[in-house]
Amino acid sequence: MRGIVRCFISIKFHFIKLSFVFIILPVQAQLQYHGGIQLPVQRNESTFNIVSVNSDGLIFLRPLNQPESSVQFIHVDTAFIQKWAGLLPIEKKYVYAQHYIHKKYAYFLFHHREFADISFHVYQIDLKTGSYTRYQVNNYIPFLPTHFTATERGLLIGGYFTGKIPVVLFFDFASTKSKVLPALFNEPGELLQINTSDDQSFSVLISSRNAQRQKNLWVKNYGPSGDLIQNKTLNASENQSLLFGQIISIPDGSQLVAGTYGNRNSDFSKGLFITRLEKDSEFTNYYPFTELQNFFSYLKSQRAARLKERINRKTVKGKKIRLQYRFLVNEFIPNKNEFLLLGEAFYPVYKAMDRNYMGGGLAPGGAVFDGYKYTHAVIIGFDKNGELRWDNSFEINDVKSFTLEQFVKIDIQQNKIVLFYLFDNKIRYKIILDDQLVEQKEFNTLDINNTPLDDDESLSSLDYWYNSYFTASGTKYTSQRRWGKQSQRVFFVTKLSHR
Repeated sequence: MRGIVRCFISIKFHFIKLSFVFIILPVQAQLQYHGGIQLPVQRNESTFNIVSVNSDGLIFLRPLNQPESSVQFIHVDTAFIQKWAGLLPIEKKYVYAQHYIHKKYAYFLFHHREFADISFHVYQIDLKTGSYTRYQVNNYIPFLPTHFTATERGLLIGGYFTGKIPVVLFFDFASTKSKVLPALFNEPGELLQINTSDDQSFSVLISSRNAQRQKNLWVKNYGPSGDLIQNKTLNASENQSLLFGQIISIPDGSQLVAGTYGNRNSDFSKGLFITRLEKDSEFTNYYPFTELQNFFSYLKSQRAARLKERINRKTVKGKKIRLQYRFLVNEFIPNKNEFLLLGEAFYPVYKAMDRNYMGGGLAPGGAVFDGYKYTHAVIIGFDKNGELRWDNSFEINDVKSFTLEQFVKIDIQQNKIVLFYLFDNKIRYKIILDDQLVEQKEFNTLDINNTPLDDDESLSSLDYWYNSYFTASGTKYTSQRRWGKQSQRVFFVTKLSHR
């Protein structure tokens, strides 16, 4: 194994002249536009990834192969004024994998595309100056990185060995040495979360099946240097499994874990759980979907009423209806004196293909996977003891994706919560106050700089930025072809808020 190579390069990125276009758009209802930017992109070039650096602005990055392999970086402030820009030389075989923002630094993780070298390259970029430090993080087990975070003390890179065994690597800035965290599994499992705390300690949350085939959660707490402090198991009740979870450390020294639970051998969720972990004890509350006040509010009123009536009839007779959903927990966050859990329900869609599909390789009546259809999002408020305070839901219309990802985002404002998502160039939102509906609306296709989006170009992302601002981004053409000249392709970002 090669030794650690730590390179310090204090040269600022050189300034790149780019064609920036600032956009001032009118206010439409309560969805407000606060300007934007357009970056020219050639038709054969990669588009940009957007990295939010919170109130420090945005970083745009993309790989370039000419004149040599590099990654282009552009850093702008919250008014889209360029702060610095430049090219970062990256070996051609290395590809961008993850990023993490920690205080005044942005960290970018690269891995070898073919695993000829199992070590990682991490670039620590100073947000103020653009100068950077390159770390070579020696690895001992080949794995594809899926999780990446940083503390004052070091870097944490997580993934799966042989595609199914969780592994987390800790790299210490001071010693420039790396190690595989102790007490992780030698058996298949799912790496759910790496959660860091203000005191530089961190927790690793893993899901795996026990000898009885139940899915349980393991919480592994580590000190700042990666030494194991505590190893706790969250055991599901009899004949059930804890399917998924997220963890939060709270100021009193305890931890909260919230997620989904289901039957022992099922991947379907039948409700939500929340566990309070203290030093020597744990307390778990289970909340079946049928007991949530607004879980079925996404349905048409008549259908929801019939379903609730059926549940009530069964309850009176001492029976229970066990509804099972595929449910993705996206966020578990503190908010004033409560904790909010946000998740989305979905189901896989299949379509029938005739015998001629793929040259007759599929039998008549056969079906192929056609994506995941999302039905609704659910948001729940808990107190610090894990007691449910309120719940609400938000219907998701027409959304289908071939990858499981978070569509509904949350904007917490002083006296309301805004839930919103982007699909097919439309922004849909719902405003709630705990379990009450305040407003719900849909905005039609966004016209950037009063120019409609091309048929084959569209808004591709709606993401968090800072405070109550978020970004809508995509690609488009600035003008129609004329006088023998082609229109220019640009990558655009627009700053939005809901007031």
